[in-house]
Amino acid sequence: MTNVPRSRPLPADHRRLLRDLAALLGTPQLVVYGGAARDLLIRPQGFAKDVDIAAGPLAHAAACRHRLLEHPDVEHVGESRDYWIRMTEPVIMFDVRWRGMTLDVNFLDDFGKIGHFDVECVRWEHPAGTFIDPYGVTSEKETHSFSLVSPMGDENPVLLLNRLVKLSAKYDVDYTRDEELAHLVGQLIEAAAAWNSDDGFHGAQADAAHARALAVSVQRARDGRAFLQMLLHSGAIACRNPVLAQALSKDPCAVAELARVTSTESFWRLANSWLCR
Repeated sequence: MTNVPRSRPLPADHRRLLRDLAALLGTPQLVVYGGAARDLLIRPQGFAKDVDIAAGPLAHAAACRHRLLEHPDVEHVGESRDYWIRMTEPVIMFDVRWRGMTLDVNFLDDFGKIGHFDVECVRWEHPAGTFIDPYGVTSEKETHSFSLVSPMGDENPVLLLNRLVKLSAKYDVDYTRDEELAHLVGQLIEAAAAWNSDDGFHGAQADAAHARALAVSVQRARDGRAFLQMLLHSGAIACRNPVLAQALSKDPCAVAELARVTSTESFWRLANSWLCR
C-alpha cells in the first residue's frame, strides 16, 4: 500500500468542471474518488458521466448546496441525504447535474475513510492535479477481481454487500469463481441475514438500498440473466429478500423474465407482482 501522490491529468472537461465547481463552492480542495477516478486515469480519452466528488468540511454542505441551487447553469440539485462511512464518519451528499455530467457531491471531514474496496480507493485531487492509488489498481486496464481493504466489522454488512454486488456487475466479475471474493461474500451474506437495526439509515434505508442494488446491478451486468442467477444461488437475494428468492427458485422462467426489464421500478413492479400471488 502506498499513498505517494503522482501526477496525471483527468480529461480536460472534467478538470474544467472541477475548477469551476471549486470556485463556485468556495472550497480549496475537491477529490474525485471511486470507480470514476480509476476509470478516467486509466482511460483519459473516456467520458465518465457519473462522478463521485468529496468536498469539505461537512459543516459547509448546506451553504454550498444553496450556491448551486442559485447558479443559472446548473441543471439540477438533488435533496440532501445523510449517511455514514464505517459507522462513524458522517457525510452529507446531494447529486448535481451540470454540463452533461451527474456529480455525487459528498461533504465530509475525513477523506481518508473513503473506499471499502481497493478499486474505490483511487483519489484524484484538485487543484494539485495529483492522484493517490494506494493499492495499485490503476496499473492494469482490466479488473478481474477486487479486495475488501477496510475491516468488515466497521461497516453495516448489508451496505458492504450492496457495494460488492455493484462492483461485480460493473467489472463483470463472477464472485463465485474467485476464492477470496467467494469467501467474503459468504461472510457478508451471513452477517447481512442476521443484521437488524432500528436506525433509519442502517435499517430501512439499507434494505431499500439493497433492493436498488439488486435491480441496478442486474441491469448493468453484461449478462443480466447469469448475474441474477449468481445472486440467487449465492444467497445474496435471500439474505434480505427471502420471499423473492423463493419465487425465483420456484419458477424456471422468472429469472429470465426479471433479467429483461430495463429499470429499477419495472424490476420491482414485476418482482412484487409475484410476491402478491
